[in-house]
Amino acid sequence: MDGIEALATFAPTVQAGVVCADVYEIFSSNPALLAIAVVEDHIPIGLVNRHTLILKLADRFGRPLFENKPISHLMDPDPLIVEAREDIEDFSEFVLTHHPSAMTDGFILVKEGRYLGIGTPLSMLQVGLDRAKKRTEELERARAIAENANQAKSMFLANMSHELRTPLNAIIGFTDFIQSETLGRIEPRQYADYINDVNESGKHLLNVINAILDMSKVEAKQLDLKEDTVDPEEVVAVVVRMMEDTAKQYGVSLVIEAKGHIPDIYADGQLLRQILLNLVSNALKFSGGSTKVYVRLGVGKDGRFFFAVEDFGVGIARADLSRVMEPFGQVEGYLSRKAEGTGLGLPLCKALTEAHGGEFRLTSTLGQGTCAEVFLPAERVVALDAAAVKGFD
Repeated sequence: MDGIEALATFAPTVQAGVVCADVYEIFSSNPALLAIAVVEDHIPIGLVNRHTLILKLADRFGRPLFENKPISHLMDPDPLIVEAREDIEDFSEFVLTHHPSAMTDGFILVKEGRYLGIGTPLSMLQVGLDRAKKRTEELERARAIAENANQAKSMFLANMSHELRTPLNAIIGFTDFIQSETLGRIEPRQYADYINDVNESGKHLLNVINAILDMSKVEAKQLDLKEDTVDPEEVVAVVVRMMEDTAKQYGVSLVIEAKGHIPDIYADGQLLRQILLNLVSNALKFSGGSTKVYVRLGVGKDGRFFFAVEDFGVGIARADLSRVMEPFGQVEGYLSRKAEGTGLGLPLCKALTEAHGGEFRLTSTLGQGTCAEVFLPAERVVALDAAAVKGFD
């Protein structure tokens, strides 16, 4: 029940003319009883608190003075009386603010003015716990529904992305073949430009679909790591070679920094390559007027292996850092609108890093550049020796 009626605890009642000694006996026979309502014709006119009465009668002068007097002499003639239809949450706030003494003395519950029961701190606590349990169960059900809906969405995206990739691969393959002019020169030459546009657009759309597919796999918990011993220097070298032409288009040099001994790591090499490709691609797109992008790797003093990609370009405002880490989140601005992308690159890097049990960290200063770091657990470092950590922070 949401009404205060749920707080009502059964308790005996007495009339105003009952002597104090008889009420004392009622309390003595029921140690859990906090208070007794004084009622006339079902209408409460007062409340007797257990501790107040016992203290009065325990006094050597109080007992002979009060034991044979009507309980009306020791009752509270103005107790807190609450109608059962009131809302529990509103009542709890009202009691704490205006009648805190009711939390120790108890209060009377009525229904349409007629006595219903006694409210106590214990009954309020019990109802509060029951309501909290009910809300927790409701939230758990809502969470389960949301998770199921999210997984259904991810499954739909995965299936839809698969259906789109097949014809796109065919388009890209055919346009690649036409561009090779294996069967003869493309005439008129303007068609060659059209074919190139179709090819580039197809590749861009395929990259978008692949990113969506990868993200949906992560969200649907269908990502299977193909783990093996990996040479991180080779992974970085492959990524740099793949991005060299793009870097030249931006007028940027890719610089690899690997100090000391670089051990092998146990990871999914393809996913590591994908992480670094995304990070280097981002760094190039937002390099601004800078001429270098650094790719660093090594083992930190904490034993974790790290990759870091740093540029000195446009950077990201601190207020926007959380937004760019959300799926499809992009920072508004001239440069961000000019740069093509899905808004999935950084969230995907974070998800793939965490799939390895690692940590993804992004730091940036607007107008100064961005550093994206991938930390893999020390347990993934293979054959680490003391030379690996020398000189690294």
